[in-house]
Amino acid sequence: MNLLLNDLALILIVAGIVTVIFKALKQPLVLGYIIAGMLTGPYVPFIPTASNIESIEFWGKIGVVFLLFGLGLEFSFKKIKKVGGAGFMTVFTEVVIMFCMGFLTGRILGWSWVTSLFLGGMLTISSTSIIIKAFDDLGLKNKKFTQLVFGTLVAEDLVAILLMVVLPALVIGKTFNGADLINKVINLSMFLLLWFTGGVFFIPQIFKKIRNLLTDETLIVVGLGLCLGMVVITVRAGFSEALGAFVMGSILAGTAQSEKIVKLTKSIKDFFGAIFFVSIGMLVDPRIVIEYWPQVLLITLTVILVKPISATVGLLFSGQTLKIALQSGLCLCQIGEFSFIIATIGRDLKVTQEYLYPVIVTVSILTTFITPYWIKFGDTVYNFIYDHVKPQWRVVIERLGTGRTTLNREGEWNKLLKSYLLRLFIYVGWIGFVFFFFATIVKSFLTDYLGDSFRTNLLLFTGTIMLMLPFLYGLLRRKDNDGLFDKIWADRKFSRGPLLFMMIFKYLIAVIAVSVPASVYITKSSGAIMVICTLVILVAMVSNKIRKYYGKIENQFLTNLHSEGGRHGFVMPRELADEMHIDKCEVGANSFLAGKTIGEIHRAKHTGVFVIQISRGSNIIDLPLKTEILFPGDSLLVLGADRQLREYRILAEEKVQEGHTDSNIEMELFQITLNGGSIMTGHPANISFIRSKFEVLLIGLEKAQSNTFIQPTSSQVIEAGDTVWVVGSKKRIMALNGEESVPQATA
Repeated sequence: MNLLLNDLALILIVAGIVTVIFKALKQPLVLGYIIAGMLTGPYVPFIPTASNIESIEFWGKIGVVFLLFGLGLEFSFKKIKKVGGAGFMTVFTEVVIMFCMGFLTGRILGWSWVTSLFLGGMLTISSTSIIIKAFDDLGLKNKKFTQLVFGTLVAEDLVAILLMVVLPALVIGKTFNGADLINKVINLSMFLLLWFTGGVFFIPQIFKKIRNLLTDETLIVVGLGLCLGMVVITVRAGFSEALGAFVMGSILAGTAQSEKIVKLTKSIKDFFGAIFFVSIGMLVDPRIVIEYWPQVLLITLTVILVKPISATVGLLFSGQTLKIALQSGLCLCQIGEFSFIIATIGRDLKVTQEYLYPVIVTVSILTTFITPYWIKFGDTVYNFIYDHVKPQWRVVIERLGTGRTTLNREGEWNKLLKSYLLRLFIYVGWIGFVFFFFATIVKSFLTDYLGDSFRTNLLLFTGTIMLMLPFLYGLLRRKDNDGLFDKIWADRKFSRGPLLFMMIFKYLIAVIAVSVPASVYITKSSGAIMVICTLVILVAMVSNKIRKYYGKIENQFLTNLHSEGGRHGFVMPRELADEMHIDKCEVGANSFLAGKTIGEIHRAKHTGVFVIQISRGSNIIDLPLKTEILFPGDSLLVLGADRQLREYRILAEEKVQEGHTDSNIEMELFQITLNGGSIMTGHPANISFIRSKFEVLLIGLEKAQSNTFIQPTSSQVIEAGDTVWVVGSKKRIMALNGEESVPQATA
């Protein structure tokens, strides 16, 4: 006990001194903890050293539990919904590219395939704490691109949890065990089902019934007790303690007491988290780092170069503009906390080489120092690319993402996405069934008659591929029944990035579908497998016999979708697409805004910002008139570009709120092309008139014949084919084209 107390006292004193220095230098405290651990570890002899590292490692594991518990408390199903397709599309692209690059880098360095797998997993995850710290220091937390980064980090956290489950299942015994992996996936699915059920129904209801009995003391005891109880359950179920802590944190995030639990457990999480990062540093041998400096340099270059590129590609696929994609992608140029946890899992399972741990910690330190400079480099890189590429490539750059999709195409896009996912589910299901059928039933039959020979394997592979070919054709060649894919692709207002991602994802599935039976039955050579995949996919795409055969068995369950035609329109100006978004601020007691009408503020300061909603206590005022007076304490929803919103927040003299709340915020910015039956056509483009008649805010107009984004005025008449930029609820804006009835506007 005395040794443990001595060790804790030593590491906390050193950690306190080092972190104070790092705080003064405006560096992340995580690095300070790691440096403190290196100084108090057994590999630095010139200062006092902790004597019982095993005990410190145990407290470090407790630190992991509380770190993941805190992460879960800040997590919710609503947050998953807010991430949207952009976040998951970005993370999917980034994870695939970085996992492959990490594995390839490990193999190039001569490392084992298990160590290379873990390296790939570590390189896929960015550091939330380091990015938030950099945003705070650089004053970027309320830029539009930072919200995309936060959404991407949420999706990355889910991937990290999945990796902590899958990687151990893949490498236990250093051999691939497919049955064990399937069993793990089934158990995980059941576990997540219980998580969802408990999170939505049981625990929040229990907390609601006993809320009068939950003082601060009992709340923290109950919360930590549930956390550790779930940790015990997950460990016994064969998963990591980190997963259990995250799951219970996310369950408690759905309770009314979640914010109080976060506040009560913050100091505990910070304390044990500090010990965890110190324990990481204690296991870093500087001599190994020096010995493996070429490997450290290569992995660092891979992270700071390939990781931002992969994230940028993913964001372009999701429909973002190149500027937003570059700004967001360059933020994800480091590895962090989850990478340490994955490295710890590999070390504890004794499946990775000893040098991987100190190497990855060193890479994290180097990439952390580079992060702020990479973030500030975004605008420079974009301007250089845009100014130096050829005009035709500039068109391609702008077409990858328009920054916003039109509301007209949104309905068609939703129909296309449903059709795409349904077809994907059906084709992948049948392809999987074909492989399972031949790998079990047919293989057993042929083995009894022909034995386990190459001829048997060749017959199994040939039969599998022959039955897969019609479904591969349907997967790769069939888009949708109503031509929605081609229609949306031709619309210049709709970004092609998501469509391109859909195509690439189908080819990736096709490659996996062919490579699995090829590797099982024919060869283990990567080159030979790629040749086989290429030939099979070419046959599936160009063979008339396959096409005719597919036509006979076309799935009858696919719904025939019908959509309206659309016109080719103008690509929104990239300055507006990059900058325009909705933000929130509060009117300070002595601010310039207090006591003035919206019109007076606009005339005096010309900020260009639109006030689209006022929250005053329990009263919500949507699309307020310019005569509306702003009072101290009013919470405003405002629309504008980054610079305009920054100036407006200065006028409000109030600290910027982080992100949007879950209150009655329905106001959104939409771009909609008016059809012949639109109720707006024939009316003057007068902002006040449009607001009073249709209860939407008109902020921009693109005339069908001019392809120019203009400010609306009373002299302009809105016509069919014009594209309008309006703010309001989605239901009300859809009604502008006659899709729903519009309630009468109040006086």
